[in-house]
Amino acid sequence: MRISKLVSLLCFSLLLGSAPMTSTQAQLFQPEENEVINPVRDVNQLIYRGKRADALALAEKEIENNPKNVQLRFIRGVILSDLKRNKEAKEAFEELIREYPEIAEPYNNLAVLYAGEGNLGRAKELLEQALSNNAKSFTTYNNLGDVYLALAAQSYGEALKLSPKSKNTKTKLETIRELISK
Repeated sequence: MRISKLVSLLCFSLLLGSAPMTSTQAQLFQPEENEVINPVRDVNQLIYRGKRADALALAEKEIENNPKNVQLRFIRGVILSDLKRNKEAKEAFEELIREYPEIAEPYNNLAVLYAGEGNLGRAKELLEQALSNNAKSFTTYNNLGDVYLALAAQSYGEALKLSPKSKNTKTKLETIRELISK
């Protein structure tokens, strides 16, 4: 399902604009005298290089130093999700939602996790909650549309079990499956 790919896409979108590390930066992140320390950039560069465990360790260290860094806390949740540590990722996103209900991204990522587990009802609730809290974004609406499509596919699938000869329902289900696969 397209929704299950959103975590990876979101992580990738966070990396856009991140350049590969130079040899100077790669020296255990020891900044030159004039270099600005930027933990978010450093974590993103580790992710870009495929070093998610190192990125998580650095993010957690930096969050200890600055627990109000919302961006790093969000990225930590994304990394946990990428590492298939979904319980911890959910907790990270839920905490951000409690503290910052107006930010759409934690709702979206948490909804993606639930949708990936097949819990479309919870995913739908989260996305609708985001919209009601004015945490509106293109991604929220897009994810909600994907969840509605998946719910419709489930409903049509159940209807076909009751009436397998219904051509109209078969056509609807095929159309939705085609949309979901894109």
